[in-house]
Parts: sequence; structure tokens; C-alpha cells
Amino acid sequence: MKWIKSILFSVLFLLPAAAFADLTGAWSCNDGGKYYIHQIGKEVFWYGENSATSPAWSNVATGTIDGNFIILRWADVPKGSIMSGGILELTLVSPNKFQATVKTGGFGGSVWSRP
Repeated sequence: MKWIKSILFSVLFLLPAAAFADLTGAWSCNDGGKYYIHQIGKEVFWYGENSATSPAWSNVATGTIDGNFIILRWADVPKGSIMSGGILELTLVSPNKFQATVKTGGFGGSVWSRP
């Protein structure tokens, strides 16, 4: 019985960011875009666009989760007309919300959420 309590304590209090849910799914952002995220372990991949039919911008990103932080390298792709790229550092606020703490390359969005 003691070992069960020890394992439960470790899971609840010692493992970094294990409490946050899988980020895979569709997310909305305050830049008006829709982001499609796939998480595989600590790796994160996304595709974002502001319109499915005629986007002014569309981008891809890849990075890793470290604790409550996501660090991504992003780049616009030619489905849209804007071409830029940079780094994003995001903080997980809850399983259904994250926000940017560092943005380079002119990235517009700063708060993502999902229903």
C-alpha cells in the first residue's frame, strides 16, 4: 500500500506538465486563425490559417513541450501571401488555453483556445 501512495504522489506532484491534456485538435486564436495541432509525446506540429479558401497567411510550426512551455519554430507557407518565420515560446495556461510569451518574425497571434 505504501508504494501505491508513493507512485500517486510522484504522478501528481513531481512529473512536469503531465497534468496537461494532449494538445491535439483544432484551436482558435485571437489573430482570427484556426490552428490544427498534433502532439506526439513532447513533439508538437501545427498548421494554421486565417481562411480555408483564400488565406492572407498560413503557417506551419514544429517544436517541443518542456514542462508548461512550448517552444516552436514557425514559417509561413505559400497558401497565403505573407512569407515570414521565426520562434514562438508559449505558456500552457490550462489544457484548453495557451499564450505567447515570446514571438519573432512578426507573428500576430498571442492567445489560443479550444472548446
